[in-house]
Formats: sequence, structure tokens, C-alpha cells
Amino acid sequence: MAHAPPMRPDEIRQAFRSLLLGLFAGLLSSTVIVTALPRVVADLHGGQVAYTWVVAASMAAATLSLPLWGKLADLVSRKALIQLSLGLFALGSALCGLSGGVEQLIVGRVVQGLGAGGVTALTQVIMAALILPRERARYNGRIALVMMVGTVGGPLLGGALAETPWPGWRGCFHLGVVFAVAAALTLQRTLRLPAVERSRPGSRPDLAGAALLTGAAGTFLVTLTLAGHAVPWASWPTAGAACAVIVLAVLFVRTEARAADPLVPLRLLRDRTVALAAVAGFAVGPALFASPALLGQYFQIARGHSPTVSGLLTLPMIAGMLLASTVTGRLISAHGRWKRHVVAGGVLLLLGSALLGGVRAGTPLPVVCAYLFIGGAGVGMTSQNLLLIAQNAVPATELGATTSLVVLSRSLGGVLGVAVLGSLLTARVNALSPATGLGGGLPDPRTLSPSAMESVGAVYGHALGDVFTAAVPFALLLLASVLLLRETPLRTARARKVRRAGAVRPRTGYGPGRHRRR
Repeated sequence: MAHAPPMRPDEIRQAFRSLLLGLFAGLLSSTVIVTALPRVVADLHGGQVAYTWVVAASMAAATLSLPLWGKLADLVSRKALIQLSLGLFALGSALCGLSGGVEQLIVGRVVQGLGAGGVTALTQVIMAALILPRERARYNGRIALVMMVGTVGGPLLGGALAETPWPGWRGCFHLGVVFAVAAALTLQRTLRLPAVERSRPGSRPDLAGAALLTGAAGTFLVTLTLAGHAVPWASWPTAGAACAVIVLAVLFVRTEARAADPLVPLRLLRDRTVALAAVAGFAVGPALFASPALLGQYFQIARGHSPTVSGLLTLPMIAGMLLASTVTGRLISAHGRWKRHVVAGGVLLLLGSALLGGVRAGTPLPVVCAYLFIGGAGVGMTSQNLLLIAQNAVPATELGATTSLVVLSRSLGGVLGVAVLGSLLTARVNALSPATGLGGGLPDPRTLSPSAMESVGAVYGHALGDVFTAAVPFALLLLASVLLLRETPLRTARARKVRRAGAVRPRTGYGPGRHRRR
């Protein structure tokens, strides 16, 4: 079989920009709808349950599909897979934009989430195939920038679109179609990858493992979503769901241990570096995914700001993430050492979480912004670098499975953080002010009198401070995990092999091979 000709540097840069465009579309799908969602559900005559599931459907589908996408990336053409995932995302976005009812919207969000999961996993896998670990650290800053722009820009853009006569909230989904199609067309023209090396020719995807993992994780996520709202935590349905999760998880482990080509190779977890990176990724998930939702409620309900101003006030956190990720990425590329940076990131995230636990409705905004910058810097120094550390510890044939494992752990941590911290917020609000009568809903600051707004803001400010305090154990788990990691210098020895396969040639200004004989 003939190898594809090596990609030129300009083609690599263009392909990487297309990957970033697809990744941005996937991230935007989960954030752009947040501020527009009340208008969406009202127009489609939905209720609180529909509101919850429009958010949960996409997130759960993306999270649960990550291992399967990663495993497929080790078996078949990665270029075909990224095109398929972008197509699914575009299809789901179109279904959402054309929705005539909440049922169709939820189905569209599931399809959209499946595509977004593929784009997320395959972007990392393709990047690993093109760029050596030593060089890859510099590119993590650009990925982090895309993640940050999607996180902070989504709510601002969604709120603005929802208030326009045309296209209205449907424009939030139409944008996803445009971005996905543009990324797919550019990748079709520029992306050329080496053939996938299979460890076992003729191997097939582990569909039984995928079904069991989907059942276990899906039941777990549904339970977290509904417990404390639709059903009490201490109830027979909740207990039954917990038992079902345990049984499905045990069956999944047994199936993976016996499978010839498992979805999640358990041998990866025997590698200390991979296992600890997965645990640390799980621990950083709540800060990465749950924080924007909590901060939106803090600034809008506790402080009485508009959604647009609320998005602007999260910029210090985004700035901390961007600055820390960019600087540490360049330092790691230059020196090949990473542990001091991820440990410092764990310390900063722990400090930021603890400081945010003391915020209230009357805390001066500059103080809140300083705390957000500290916590954001901690996330920026750890999130992407954990993925790099795990990829550096495994052979090229298992990059897909390893990547999907760490990203899955991070996503599950984010989903868990959203569900648990959201439930805790509701419980704390009801405990601090039983007379609010929210019943799981959110107060609308536009309908409250100044005195009522002051009372509700005080309650939410106190409750959200308690919730941020409850996030401290996640930061402690992250710090403990990265402290236990053994530092291994990033590989450069694969440079010659990768160049023959058509990957990017490392710059002569980096790595120990700079002064070797040519």
C-alpha cells in the first residue's frame, strides 16, 4: 500500500486550522444555547424537564461516544472518521435549527453531541499523528484558546442571536452547520495522514463494551440529572438506578478484560502515568465545564447583571487559562519538562477554588475577578498538558484509545460537576430561604422588585459560595494525582520514523537533536 505524500508545512497549518474550526463548532454547540435556552423552550412549548434534557442530551452523547471514536481511530482511516463526525454534527445542528417541538430538538442535540464527541477525540488523535510530543505542547495553547473562546463567546453570541428578529435562536444552530461544513471541506483538500498501524489486523470495534459503557454511564448521568428534582435522592428509584450502574460497570470491566480488542484497554490503566492522568483529568473537569454555568448564575442572579455583562465578567478566568496555557506550552516545548508546571497548576486551582468559596453577593468585583484569574490559570496549566503526558507514555498504536480515555475522564468529571454542584446549589438555596418557592426553577431578575432582588441575590451569593467550597475536593484530587506522576521527558526519538510516515518535521530550534551530526 502506497503511503500518502508528506504534507507540506503550509498544508499542516491549514489542516490544523480546520481541525480547530471543527473543534470550535463542537464547543460552541454546548455554550451558545445557554443564554438562549429559555426563549427556545418557551417557543417550543416545553417545560423544566425539557430545559434540562436539551442541555444534558448533547453533553451525554458527546461524553459517551468518546471511547468509541477513539478506538475507531486506531482501526480505520482517521480522515474518514473526522469527516463523518463533522457530518453528524452538521446534521444534528440542522435538525435543531428546524425543530418544531422539544422532542425533535432533543433528538437533534443527541446527534449533534455524537458528532461533537468525534470532533473532540479525533482532533487530539490527528494532532498526535502529525506532531511530535515535544512540539505538540506549543499547539496546546491554540487548542486552549479555541476552548476558551467557545466557552466565553458562546453565551454572549447566543443571547444576542435570541434577541434578533431573524434568524433568532435558530441561528445558534445554523452557525454550527456553517462551521462544520467549512472545516470538512478544508480537511478534505489538505489533510493527508499516514496509514493507521493496527496492532491486530482484522480487529473490530468492541460493540459489546460500547453498549455496556453507554448503559452504565447513561444510567449514571440520568440518575444525577433527575435525583433531587424529579425523584428524591433517598428513594427506591434512585437506589435501583445505583444498583443498575454497579451491575453494568462490573459487566463492562469483565467484558473488557476478555475482549480481543477492547474499547478501553484495561492494560492502559496499569500504566501509572495514564491512570493518574485520567484521574487528574476527571478532577479538572468540574472547573472546566461546571464553572461557566455557576458563574452565570452568580453574576446574573446574585449580582443582577445582564447575560452579556455576565459573560464579560468571566473574562478574567478565560485570560488566566489562556495566559497560563500559552506560557507553559512554550516552556514545556523548550525544555521537555512538565511536572513543575502541572503541579503549580494544581496548587493554583486549589487556591482559586478555596478563595471563591468565600464570595458573596457583596464581594467587590475586582476581588472576584482576581480569584477567577487564579483558578483559570490553574486550569490552563493542567487540562491540556495532562493529555500530552498520557500520550507521551504509550506507543503510537494506542494513541487513540489513550486520548479518548483521558478526554472521557475529563468529560465525565465535567458532567458530574454540573449535576452534583447544580443539585447542591438548589438544596442550599432552598435551605437558606425556604420562602423562595423556586421548586427547582430559577428566578428571573427582570420580574423582581429591587427589594426582592436584593433578598434573592443575597441567598444566591451565599449558596454559590458554598458550592464553590464543595468543589475544593476535586482540586485536592487533581493536586494529589499530579504529585504522584513520575516525570518522563517528552519523546523526540520518533522524529525520523514520523518524518518517513509524512508527519511534521520538528524545528531545529527545539530538542536535543539540534546539534547532532546531519
